[in-house]
Amino acid sequence: MSGGLRTGAESKVAATPWLDLLPGYACRLLGNQAQAPSTLLLHGFTGSGADWEGWPADGPLALAPDLPGHGASPAPAGDFGAEIRQLLAVLPVGIDRLVGYSLGGRIALSLLAAAPGRFKAATVISAHPGLISLGQREARRAADARWIALLREQGIQAFVDAWERQPLFASQAPLPAEVLAEQRRRRLVQRAQGLAANLARFGLAEMPSTLAALRRWPGRLCWLAGARDGKFLAIAMRVGREHPGTDVRIVPGAGHNLLLEAPGAVLAAALEMDGMARRH
Repeated sequence: MSGGLRTGAESKVAATPWLDLLPGYACRLLGNQAQAPSTLLLHGFTGSGADWEGWPADGPLALAPDLPGHGASPAPAGDFGAEIRQLLAVLPVGIDRLVGYSLGGRIALSLLAAAPGRFKAATVISAHPGLISLGQREARRAADARWIALLREQGIQAFVDAWERQPLFASQAPLPAEVLAEQRRRRLVQRAQGLAANLARFGLAEMPSTLAALRRWPGRLCWLAGARDGKFLAIAMRVGREHPGTDVRIVPGAGHNLLLEAPGAVLAAALEMDGMARRH
């Protein structure tokens, strides 16, 4: 669910992805290069690492990969668990803070569940912690199969046209036309087969629930949702009950894509969590 973090204080480093920062992924390096990388920035479905180019040039050094099947990264080859293990295996040892939007938030949660002792802080934006019931999984897998078929049979433009008509994105209507046009351009340059492979491997139906792991995780968790995003607002409140130490932030007037609709709120939360992690 793509869209870029735009704050007016953008990092000018690595406007195009590098192929040797994170083995197996095209990746951008954003922030203060006098530091060692400490933060992993994970974009949403149909996005890329470019969505984080608003990360401040003097901010903590961050890796912003194109997730599997997106941008210049290869399509995923393993199942959900195997892909999470692969990402963990190639992350630099200093990466102990996670920031993830939507699909990227689910990946961040899955990294926490797989290696809870490794990460000090996480900022999760408009994400789902994972389905529990078999019926929910089957229904979601059937819905994802329809999107996958559209990508494979009709191509990227037909998919983007349908994707952007979802009620989930209705709150973006008041945004400037040039912002929406750039979001659409970034979606249209994706590879249809890459997105289809990602959805088949990383779809919500394929993700193990992370709620039990979250209850036990001792790190600092900030969870953002837009006030106009009813489903994910309810999820944020539920996570706050399941993990009482969670800093739940509801962004007034915003919908699902907070990177696009409320980038300042995202950046403030991520940098605040970074500062807390450094003090502990």
